[in-house]
Formats: sequence, structure tokens, C-alpha cells
Amino acid sequence: MLRLVLRSIRNLLCVPFLPIWAIARWLSRPKGRWIVVRLKPRLVEARQPLPWLRRLLDAGSLRRTSSLAAVRRLADYAISDSRVEGVAFVLPPLHAGWSVCVGLREQILRLRDEGKATTVLLPRGGGHRELYVASAAERVYVAPQATITLLGLSAESHYIKPLLDRIGVEVEPFARKDYKTAAERLSRDSMSEYQREQVQTLIDGHTDALLDALSQRVGTTPAQTRALFEVGVFRGQDAIDARLADALAYEDELSDKLGVDKKKGIIEADRYLDFKEAKLFRPLRRRPYIAVVAIKGAISESGAPTGRRASIVAALRHARRDRRALGVLLWVDSPGGSAEASDLIHREVVRVKEKKPVVAYFGEVAASGGYYVAAHASAIVAQPLGLTGSIGVVSARLMASQLLNRVGIRTEVLRTGPHADLFSPHRPLTDDERALMNRELDAFYDSFVALVADGRGRPVEDIEPLARGRVWLAADAHRHGLVDELGGMDTALDRLRESIDAPPRLRERLRPMVLASYRLEPPPPAAQLGLDGSAFQGLRDLALLLSEGPSVLYHAISIPRIR
Repeated sequence: MLRLVLRSIRNLLCVPFLPIWAIARWLSRPKGRWIVVRLKPRLVEARQPLPWLRRLLDAGSLRRTSSLAAVRRLADYAISDSRVEGVAFVLPPLHAGWSVCVGLREQILRLRDEGKATTVLLPRGGGHRELYVASAAERVYVAPQATITLLGLSAESHYIKPLLDRIGVEVEPFARKDYKTAAERLSRDSMSEYQREQVQTLIDGHTDALLDALSQRVGTTPAQTRALFEVGVFRGQDAIDARLADALAYEDELSDKLGVDKKKGIIEADRYLDFKEAKLFRPLRRRPYIAVVAIKGAISESGAPTGRRASIVAALRHARRDRRALGVLLWVDSPGGSAEASDLIHREVVRVKEKKPVVAYFGEVAASGGYYVAAHASAIVAQPLGLTGSIGVVSARLMASQLLNRVGIRTEVLRTGPHADLFSPHRPLTDDERALMNRELDAFYDSFVALVADGRGRPVEDIEPLARGRVWLAADAHRHGLVDELGGMDTALDRLRESIDAPPRLRERLRPMVLASYRLEPPPPAAQLGLDGSAFQGLRDLALLLSEGPSVLYHAISIPRIR
């Protein structure tokens, strides 16, 4: 009621200013024929809402970040605006995953399909991701002294078992099943054949997508385009000769290349979007909406809010009770985590689904516990180059008796049962205790597979061959029925709107709203710092084991970064 009164008073006070506002809006209307989108290096799927104090504290991070959701909205306005001739993207080296790059490329292709001219400028050159995105445009410009790097994709993993052996620490893994290699960096000194197989499959999938995109631009077959990997580095004119770019241009020469006046022919994307979304009056009542519940990072009982079980459960319960929330989008970007936390989140998803539709959207990775929480969603949507699956469980036990002896620590244990000190690192396990651990993992694994089979509406016999702890590209997961549809967050929202029981006009007006306020993103994972797949990742895995203990984890942390 208080909100209604305050909004009414505000709108009444704005009435005398309506003529002034209308005139000012008419005078400031965009007159440019080209929209220029200057993307920031850090590209995220969507910005999460922040309170004013957090926005102030995170102002620097916000300025360095672009939102794919904003690019989608801009494309919507540009397509319906007959005065807009085209859209130009200034693309810096991107700190973004492959799924977000797929989404950006889709928007450029969408603009082309709707008859808008598209251009990409690479002022600092680029690598695989930048070329993958830029190849969707009609024209590509590169700065004369910029370098385009096309070396071919790779992934590397460093194994720290020799280091642990030197200090007297041993890690004994327990995994279900073959492809569940999360503790491999700690327990082996080389890559297992199962890990080699699944990582090579992921690299090949990303490579095929990159070659297909470049081949459409270059006009050759993917096999012929692969020859560019042998050259590797293209500088200025060399990129044009290889048909990776069309011409040379500095950023301040973009307007000349577009054939428009720099001041009158171009409008910046931020200004264009602000104009289109400016409103003088505010709605009096809270409108129905689509609740977005974000699950990002490792799922645990503590840690970053976006992965914390209590925060996620609270958001899901709010969405279930709120009558204005007509549907729920489960936005998952997580490699998994605690089995218990994942199960509690999954329980809340099932409870929400009993009252309103739930669609899951998978970001860069939604594997292991990240897949577990979404298994009973009404539908699962993912970008084709995202990672998912890893239906399996893993546990590990730390044994540090040699280290304790070396540093002069002696351990005395009093116990009331033969296995009371099962999780203590001072001694190795007995055969009976290993059997106990294995029985626990078998029970978790069987329940995981059964849960996925029930959520997907398929018999366990069909899911078991797809499980075994294997990580899949979302495109492959879609072929196997683990993902219902390929696409971005807009595809997931459209699918959710279709399943909401409401008049068509109301469904079209429903807008997504993230329920909880967190930081823009959790602290960047090792993958974004260039440490994923290195010894640092192995040390992070060890820290996770030390913090979580030998409890069972639905985790896919062993997948290295593909670059």
C-alpha cells in the first residue's frame, strides 16, 4: 500500500513536466543511421540487480562489464526501427566463455537475417573467441598493427601427485564412474584414458564449431580452413589476404568505413538504449514477472552467495510463494559441489514445479551437481558449446601420516568403534573401510541416475550409458536427450512463457527479474585467470578436499579450460 501511495504521488508530481519531457525527448531522439556497440572485455550473460551501495562499491567492475541481455534488447529495438541502417560492434579481447560468445554471435546473425547491416571492428586483434564472433558479420575490420591469432584450440592439465609425494601426502579417490575424474590431478601423475577421451571430445566439438563459422566467412570447407592453424598468426594485411578480415581501420576511422558522418550518422548503443527505455511515469502496481534464480559457482553450504545453498533455497521459496512470479527460470552456471546441498536445492525446484512451470537455462557449465539441481525442470535449454552432464559422484580421502611424522607430530587416537577415525589423515584405510566408502558412493550414484531418469521421463537403462560421470558438450547432450533445446537465455525465456497459463498478451509482457542481489559475479574462477588446468587448479582441488572433507561431491572440477 505504501508503495502504491508513493508511486501515485510521484506520478502526479511528474504530470506538469509532461510537455517539457515530450519536447526534450523529441529533440534528443536518435538521428544516427548506425548504432555502435562498444563492448567491454568482460562479457556476461546478464547483470544481476544490485542495491545502490553495492553499485557504488562495484562501479569499476560495472564499467568494465558488458551484458549480453542488453545486446539482445538493443537488437530488438534496432530491428523494429526503420531508421537504423546497421549495427557496428567494437570487439576487444573478450574475457568470456564460449557459451556467451555463441549468444553474441547469434545476435549478429539475427540482425543480418532481419536486414540490418553488420560490422565488427577488432581494434586490438583477437583470438579464437573474437574470430568466432566476428565471422558472423558482413564486414570485419582490423587495426593495421593488430594481430589475429589462430593457433587451434588446446586444453592442459597439470598433475600435482609428484609434489604431494615429496611432502608425504597421499590422496585416495573414490569415484563413480569411469569418467568422474575430479580427483585425478591429486591422485595421478598423468591423464587417464577416460579423461583424455572426454576432454579430446570437448576440444573437437569446439574446434568444429569454430571451423564451421570461419568456413562460412572464408568460403572454404572446414578441412581447408584448418590449414589456417598452420600459419597461426596474422598481422594486419595478412588477415585480409587470408579473408579473415575485409579491410584495415583504426577505431576513429570507423565512421568513414561505414560511410556516415561521425557526429550525425552514428549513435552510441548506451544512449540509444537509454532513449528507448526511458519512462516518465512509473507503474503503480507490481507487475507479474518471471523469477530468475541464479546458481553460479560451486554449490556448497558456504562460500559465494550465488552458490550457497541457503540463499538459493530462500530464492526458490520466495518464487514459489509469490503470486506475481508466474514462472521460474533456473539459471545454472555451476560445476557442482556438495551432494547434500545439491539435493536440498533440487527438492525446492520440485516443490516450485508443483505450482508453476520451471525452465532451466545452462550457462558455460552445468555439470554434476549443476545438472542434478535442474534434472526435474519442465525443460532444459543450453548453448551448444556449454558443458553439462557429469552424472556421477566422487569422494577422496587425504592421508598425511608421512608428513606428520616428518614434522614431528605424533597422533594418539581413542575410539569407541573400529571406524571412528575413518576420516582422520593419520592412517590408511582398511579393506573394510574402503568397502564402506564404495557402498556409500554406489548408493549416491544409483540415486543420481534414478533421479535424472525420473526427471527426463526415461528408464534408468537409457540414462546409465550417458552417465558414468562423463561431461558432454550441450550439443551432444541434446542429441542424447539430456538437454531439451539448444539456445540462449532468450530461448529459455520464450519456452517458459509458452508454458505459463496466462493470456498471450500478458505472457509477452512478462519480464525476467533476478530475485536475489549479489555481486555482479562471484570472484573469477581459475579458468578466467588463466590458471584452470594448471597446478593451481590441482591446489584448489586439494583445498576443496581439505575444506569439505571426504564427503561425496557431485563435482566436475577436473575439466580444463579450452582456449
